[in-house]
Amino acid sequence: MKALKILIVDDSSFMRKRLKSTLEKEGHKVVGTAKDGLEAFNLYKSIIPDLVIMDVTMQGVDGIEGAKLIKKDFPNAQIIFMSLVEDKDVIEEAKKLGAIDFLRKKENDKLFQLINKIGYQEQNNGQF
Repeated sequence: MKALKILIVDDSSFMRKRLKSTLEKEGHKVVGTAKDGLEAFNLYKSIIPDLVIMDVTMQGVDGIEGAKLIKKDFPNAQIIFMSLVEDKDVIEEAKKLGAIDFLRKKENDKLFQLINKIGYQEQNNGQF
């Protein structure tokens, strides 16, 4: 399976560091971290990661707006939301944007299943 280049977006430095450490232990490369959606968009343009893992609730530009910015210029961007938000309207909006999934912050097992699936697709040119 291909190791993915991942951009982490969360306003909590603790969460960014924790997720980065976990992902790197699994063999992935965290190519950037951002504290809000605008910073994520600007980083995305320069590093073009394989995957974005994004929180929803952040100071400044939130995750939904950040995803809209990214998807507008990069419609094939792969985004997984990880948040504490349980609002069905927010989750529905994230899915309408084309998010791969919307996970709770502690759903690391499901996150790694999704990452492995994406890595497999990348390695096999989008084929299962």
